[in-house]
Amino acid sequence: MPWHDSLIAGQLEAASHSGNHARLLAGPGTGKTFTLTRHIRYLVEEKGVEPDRILAFTFTRAAAQELNSRVGGELGEGKTPRISTLHSFALRQLLKNSHLSLPLPQPLRIADDWEERHIVLDDLKALLGLSRVSDAQDLVNQLSADWQSLTAEAEDWEKRFPNPQFLAAWREHRGIYGYTLRSELVYRLKQALENRDDFHLESPIEHLVVDEYQDLNRCDLAVVNHIASRDVELFVAGDDDQSIYGFRKAHPDGIRRFPDDYLGASELELEICKRCDRSILEFGLFVAAQDYERTDKAIRPEADAADGEVKLLKFPNQGEEARGIAKICSHLVGAHQMEPHDILILLRSDTNGVFSGPIKQALLNEGLPVSESSGVSPLDEPVGRGLLAFLRLLVQEEDSLAWRALLKVWCDGIGRGTLDELYKKARSRSETFAQIVLAAHASPEILELRYRGRVSSATEKFMAAKQRVEEEGLLKSTETRDELLHSLWGISAIVVGDPSEAEPFMERVERTVDAFDLTTIEETLRMLEVESEGIEQEVEEGQVNILTMHRAKGLTAEAVVVAVAEDEYLPGRAQGDEIGDERRLLYVSLTRAKHHLFVTYCNRRIGQQSHYGRNRGTPVRNISRFLEDSPIPPQGGAAFIDGLAESLQDKGAERVSAPA
Repeated sequence: MPWHDSLIAGQLEAASHSGNHARLLAGPGTGKTFTLTRHIRYLVEEKGVEPDRILAFTFTRAAAQELNSRVGGELGEGKTPRISTLHSFALRQLLKNSHLSLPLPQPLRIADDWEERHIVLDDLKALLGLSRVSDAQDLVNQLSADWQSLTAEAEDWEKRFPNPQFLAAWREHRGIYGYTLRSELVYRLKQALENRDDFHLESPIEHLVVDEYQDLNRCDLAVVNHIASRDVELFVAGDDDQSIYGFRKAHPDGIRRFPDDYLGASELELEICKRCDRSILEFGLFVAAQDYERTDKAIRPEADAADGEVKLLKFPNQGEEARGIAKICSHLVGAHQMEPHDILILLRSDTNGVFSGPIKQALLNEGLPVSESSGVSPLDEPVGRGLLAFLRLLVQEEDSLAWRALLKVWCDGIGRGTLDELYKKARSRSETFAQIVLAAHASPEILELRYRGRVSSATEKFMAAKQRVEEEGLLKSTETRDELLHSLWGISAIVVGDPSEAEPFMERVERTVDAFDLTTIEETLRMLEVESEGIEQEVEEGQVNILTMHRAKGLTAEAVVVAVAEDEYLPGRAQGDEIGDERRLLYVSLTRAKHHLFVTYCNRRIGQQSHYGRNRGTPVRNISRFLEDSPIPPQGGAAFIDGLAESLQDKGAERVSAPA
């Protein structure tokens, strides 16, 4: 199959571009990933570029896996360029240059989501005497935002930081635990690229392809710009209407400014939406067009696109809304012969399942299978967290975060007093947390008697399991995926005992192994460190899936239900530029739908739901401002549901009366 096979006009022009920097504007369903795949093929097959001279950045692990799979499937084994998230690229470069005196604890170790929440934040709360973990989270978020926005480069930054004591406590804590925050990876790469002539990238780059360019923040953009300055040709793709990660300081101005930042760059565009039926795309564009600063686009449906179905449904309360959504899903499965996984239900947020809970129950009452995910990753369940910590200690026995995690999950009920004592010992002896734990194993008397029991139990259990792993040869070098997974399954069986308990953990790990073509335990652990579960999209087959809107980006479904579309949540408490993020988030959600789109809202929410969003505690709710004056008029949800039931009865009667 030639590289240009099945490309339509706009896609062909973009895929065959070379010779200068280029920006590709690609709205929802226009075939952006397909075009990027063929662009890479074009560079390799027509321009003779070596695959290892092409670098591609994606925003999420799932996107990296999809692009890697497509390119690898078309170019063949051994010809796939380097495709990764920007964070994993930053980690690789920092590791490659770890012999330099970089301002990071060594060996380089990234605190993952669980470790940041249950170790870093918990400890900072205690060290600073804060009343809530959320107070520590706010300070870490501010630190991350300052890296991402480059505010941290201002001369008086530390003096202006909201809590200077926090910076001192955090620096001490990271020294004792030896970690780097994921949010600082790209910032540290930027610093190294700009300040050190002896900092080298892993290999020469001729072409840099950047997907979802609109989701890059100032720090990300600076890294891309530095790479481009090395005589590297840029090809970036994205859509300012789909910039939704303002919480990590991304802004649509990045992609809007590209022609000014890279003078002489070509401006390309994909105009034909092959996903959404006509009315769905028009409804989405009604929302997008409310941003008067957006880049105007010529996006339109295919000439033979169907009209599609869009309904804006009003319910009196959340109970009726949940039952109505379940009836709609039942109708789609029964009357339209959809599979349950063809349906997505999207929520702006879902703290503690407060919104998804009633909807799940209503779906179950209709006999529909529904994704039962608690939102907790298998990596963060006790079994998975224990396995992950054990694997990290096999690779690096002085991994302080891993020891702390192992103490937490293997020593149920370990007290704050024991953890504080270990921390104070490490501080007073200028050692790390891991060094104190190992020292206490060798010489228990360094800890008071009341602190020894649980620490000794965990270290002895680890040492015994490690010895079994070594005896069974599971630590030998692995060179293939199958060898790696064989070792991981064997280690899991030793640590957990019952292999079935390790299955969710191993399924999750296998996805990362396959996404990045990993062959060693060390590589796998590194990739797991830099992934953020909060933005990854995963859909369960055979079930109706309920997701937050951010997780739906990149997904497509036959039918989409956007629930809780009220001003108290969209935009909710957002202010300033954040309101634009919320509008774009709604646009992204609406345009996940191919043929059927249902948007629901309530007049009142009572109980727990009344305490979420703006105007907490008051039951009255209003349609989102983004849907006011909509081309689709609101209609009563109950009447619409009754109409579905009547249509099914009529069809049933027709079948009965039809002649044999």
